[in-house]
Amino acid sequence: MGVSLACGAGRPRRARRGARTAGGPSGPVSDQLLGVCVADLTNVAAGSPMGEPEVQAYRLLGRHAAERGVALPTLVDLYLSAARRAWPQLPAVASEVTANELREIAGAVLGAIDEAVAAVCEGYQDARRMSVRAEEALRREFVDDLLTGTSDLALLVERAPMLGLRLETEHVVLVIAGSRRFADGRAMVRDLEAALLAQVTAGPDPDLLVATKHGQLVLVLPADHTALPLVTGRLSQEVSLTWRLAVSRPRSGAGGVRAGFEEARGALELAARLELPDQVIRAQDLLIYEVLGRDREPLRELVATVLLPLHQARGGAAPLLQTLRVYFATGCVAVLTATRLHLSVRAVTYRLERVHILTCRDPGDPEDRYVLQTALRGAHVLRWPQTPL
Repeated sequence: MGVSLACGAGRPRRARRGARTAGGPSGPVSDQLLGVCVADLTNVAAGSPMGEPEVQAYRLLGRHAAERGVALPTLVDLYLSAARRAWPQLPAVASEVTANELREIAGAVLGAIDEAVAAVCEGYQDARRMSVRAEEALRREFVDDLLTGTSDLALLVERAPMLGLRLETEHVVLVIAGSRRFADGRAMVRDLEAALLAQVTAGPDPDLLVATKHGQLVLVLPADHTALPLVTGRLSQEVSLTWRLAVSRPRSGAGGVRAGFEEARGALELAARLELPDQVIRAQDLLIYEVLGRDREPLRELVATVLLPLHQARGGAAPLLQTLRVYFATGCVAVLTATRLHLSVRAVTYRLERVHILTCRDPGDPEDRYVLQTALRGAHVLRWPQTPL
């Protein structure tokens, strides 16, 4: 460790004050964390080196210091300061010794304090690792219970503040699926959480949660958040990652977060099934597809009754279906439809007339248009005509 007792008298004052600062060990606590360090140094100076039992005792002292919340620099300074104070009072040093003997004693004492401090730091780091693992386990348990568990919702609300969440307020849930699995601890997940904390935090509690579930990234954010551009921007920086993000509707309470998670996950699955091109999906925009998809048999009957006759057209149903979709998307403006489809206006009106003749539904009539639009959405859900009815 390179500890120099000979330079102890020249240590900066701020370092010597470390053990006496607020929150640092002092008095009886300081003596407890030092153990029998001075006695061990006395024995080492007299020619009795420390053994494994002594080293193990220092590891335990390091663990106790971590459990008490003592900062590691303060703990190290405590040991170095104790060694500096003890050096001139060691019996072997205070007696008349030659320069060579003094050098040998100094080397032995330096080695001993170096070994003691190394053992203390090792024990301290072991305790911190155990603490971090325990915190991660509690966090993972909370995330699992919150998103998919069956735990009492009132208990979840009580546990949430430990993770900086206020579940009684409204939140939205973002679920992100990518071309590779998301996992806790990965650099991108850590960086995104740090960026969100920097933007969202307005008080002592961040009121957000960043976690992973089933290989997907889950974000629980306040309903009035403005973090969506930040999230999409960070994801877009990952050049090797293709992704899609779904946003739930705002809800309050632990049950609201759980429902939002299921809603956003369902939106992702539905968007993939419908082969939607959008990267950002809002669950509320897919509600019509959710409603249509709940009862497949009546939906098949609707599509078969309204749209199946389009198969009689030359070239099949696909060109006419595409024309209808674009026509409705442009507000039923034939000129815009022709521009988007790279067709003439005459070709568009011809196709619309063929739809009218084959289905007995006029795309220009409000009632018929509603039936055609509903049937088109149903065809999208059923992936018809690619998939036979």
